Amino acid sequence: MSGTASWRRSVLRLIGRPWGVAMINVIDFEDVREILGSLSPLDMLAWVEWCFEHKRDFQMPAKIRLSQPRGDYYACMPCMHEGLDFAIAKMVGRHVEANRSEGLPPMTSDVLCYHASSGKLRALVDGEYVTTVRTGACAAHSALLYAVRGFETVGLIGLGNIMTSFMDVLATAVAGRHLTVKLYRHNGQECRFVERFAGFDNLRFEFCDSYEEVADGTDLIVSAVTRAEGDFCDPSFYKRGCTIIPIMTLGFQGCDTRFDKVFTDEVEQIRGFKFFNEFKSVANTDDVLMGNAPGRESDDERILVYNYGLASLDLLFIYKLLELDCEDGASCIRYRPCSERYFMG
Repeated sequence: MSGTASWRRSVLRLIGRPWGVAMINVIDFEDVREILGSLSPLDMLAWVEWCFEHKRDFQMPAKIRLSQPRGDYYACMPCMHEGLDFAIAKMVGRHVEANRSEGLPPMTSDVLCYHASSGKLRALVDGEYVTTVRTGACAAHSALLYAVRGFETVGLIGLGNIMTSFMDVLATAVAGRHLTVKLYRHNGQECRFVERFAGFDNLRFEFCDSYEEVADGTDLIVSAVTRAEGDFCDPSFYKRGCTIIPIMTLGFQGCDTRFDKVFTDEVEQIRGFKFFNEFKSVANTDDVLMGNAPGRESDDERILVYNYGLASLDLLFIYKLLELDCEDGASCIRYRPCSERYFMG
């Protein structure tokens, strides 16, 4: 009774069998990319907003981290929303050398999905693409929320997939406004990035050979680098009124004590930062959205945003993914859970 089968399916359903066999959806990387890649970036922006507005409805313990040699690790991110009848357990792995030898990305991610009310397994979903788009969309949400009104210049450092996702959302959200986008040159990434966004008439690109050039007079600075030896610039270099979003939380530590405000997706997740107790002001984004904490209060404030990553975003993005009626290309497996009381023989 083992084996796999292709199945014309709606990814909403878990199909039970009276003899204890269920069909669970297996949604791999290519399926996820096809489904989410067909959506408007504004849909993803709305999902991020919803997650923050309903953050208190999620059960979301802190990430569990299992450290390994050479900086490798596993992280487990459980989350549940009873109103959606949905629970997930996301497993993230970072194994740089092992994956490099096979020509694979350093990060892997898989998500087990359950019906919250019954505990029944609903789906296994590849989490790589979900993580990329939800991280980029969350950064864009922060940019739109905290940058000065009518910002005109954007500086980008680290032009990989997450930054591409970020720019997809931001450029679409401000489609009626012209932006100057300053790109830090690195291994030709900047040329590929410009080509990728050639269809956006509202974007004008500039190439920069130094971090200082990226930051000079820039309203919004976003970094998605995964490694940084130190700070990109001295804090005094950043103009009054700027907003900085270090997506990977690197490269701006000196700003922690100098900037007027720090905002985050969850204060408890950044409490261990070296200069946390020296922040002039810190607040959760959900508190800002719900009117419990002030956001940007003047065009003179310098603001730093640390989004450490919320499993609630993974949960909602995957819930929406499963909600879509995908007619072709799905695969299901027969899965035999325990279906009745049993005794050891």
